[in-house]
Amino acid sequence: IDVTVKHRIGINDVESYDFVRDFVGQIADAGCKTFVVHARNAILKGLSPKENREVPPLKYDYAYRLKKDFPNLEIIINGGIKTLQEIDEHLLHVDGVMLGREAYHNPFLMTDFDARYYGDTSISKTREEVILAMLPYIRQQLQKFGENGKGLKLNSITRHMLGLTFGLVGARAFRQTLSDTKKLALNNPDILIEALQKLKAANPTMVI
Repeated sequence: IDVTVKHRIGINDVESYDFVRDFVGQIADAGCKTFVVHARNAILKGLSPKENREVPPLKYDYAYRLKKDFPNLEIIINGGIKTLQEIDEHLLHVDGVMLGREAYHNPFLMTDFDARYYGDTSISKTREEVILAMLPYIRQQLQKFGENGKGLKLNSITRHMLGLTFGLVGARAFRQTLSDTKKLALNNPDILIEALQKLKAANPTMVI
């Protein structure tokens, strides 16, 4: 069974590269070949989980050095990566890039990944196509969990779509519509159509 390890580069005030190098070496000796390196220390006391994802400084060079020291291992870098340019730069040094929060807050960033990194020539869906494709799924889930959606709240799905319009004019109106508690209480998936219409009205000449 293949095992992968996602890890930090140090613990508390242990800043030495040797620490993470020896850690990876020991795990590799046990048979692991893939390491996802979150290039921050883990601070076990004094920081909340959220702060632990933001406060400890990023040391991408540690991941780069691991790839040089263990060329036969698959080294994937993680931590604070937000743009295509950053991804491309990291790929000059390591085997892969993992997006965490950015993949959630700005999912459309990934729309052309297959073409950009894997040579897939198929045409990616637009945001509008993604939203319309979600409607049958949402209706199915509402029906599945009871008549008129009892037992399933529409917001449990739509709240994970708020980042779909990140960076667009009208994104705020889109988010506000999908966050309207009175409308969400109706459990009517057509709220997505309303949000989409507001987005299109704000971008009349743009393919959404």
